[in-house]
Amino acid sequence: MASNEPQNLLEWQLHCVLKRASLLQYYESFIKHGECNVLQLSKAEDGKFKDVMEKVGMAKKSIHVRHFKSTLLQWAKDPGKDKHVPSYIKKSDDSTTSPAQGSLKPDTVSFSMTGKYSEVPQLKKSIQEIKTKEKEELTSYKSEKKKAHPKEDTTQKYTQSVIKDQEHHGLTGYYDELLDNTVLDKMVLDNLISRCILMIEDREEIVKPTTQRERNKVLLDILTERPYPTFHLFKDVLLESDPNNSCVQELVKRMMSTERRDEHISWQGHEIGK
Repeated sequence: MASNEPQNLLEWQLHCVLKRASLLQYYESFIKHGECNVLQLSKAEDGKFKDVMEKVGMAKKSIHVRHFKSTLLQWAKDPGKDKHVPSYIKKSDDSTTSPAQGSLKPDTVSFSMTGKYSEVPQLKKSIQEIKTKEKEELTSYKSEKKKAHPKEDTTQKYTQSVIKDQEHHGLTGYYDELLDNTVLDKMVLDNLISRCILMIEDREEIVKPTTQRERNKVLLDILTERPYPTFHLFKDVLLESDPNNSCVQELVKRMMSTERRDEHISWQGHEIGK
């Protein structure tokens, strides 16, 4: 077995999250610093989360941090995240665990032996108790939420869904054209920052790549992750930033057409809900 393969459940869960996020290069650093408990990390406060990111060396890449956190939270909500645990992990959980895992279970005893950690067979029982408690808390939360909002506004829910789809798919529909036919890291970037659509810190990541296409890609990827309708804002900035470029102006016209179509869909959804 390779040295970088997971040796217990917590290391396997960490490996799964990093693999989903395409950030496996940080796996050894997480293990080295004893930060294997991704479920606990998903519930950590911002200060604690930031400390871990600095400890494992990910804080230097803000894009990596954002992508890791997004993937981590999605994984934590997945009820089937532990369905495919390898058989050797299940067997080894009776006798081995990482230092971080041992610290989470006060009823178990851990000791060092040639770089490995062993514990008494209470591990499975402890893991099951934690899972049961999490399930009960989730069920209770859903029940309370349902009681607090017995009559949900379906029209508002539909409209929000349309806006979310527009926000997510609006830019991606023109992604390749924007990569190849625009210059986004100069005037466009300045205007996006001045409008507070992007932050000054984002500029550092955007200007790092050596090619125009790569710089455009970083900027567009950051925009699509923003939790507000960047499609509408970006279109306006692009229109103002390069008024003499016929290719860009034609592209903006098509983007405006897409926006009008999405607004029409949203209006129809509102009428249906009445």
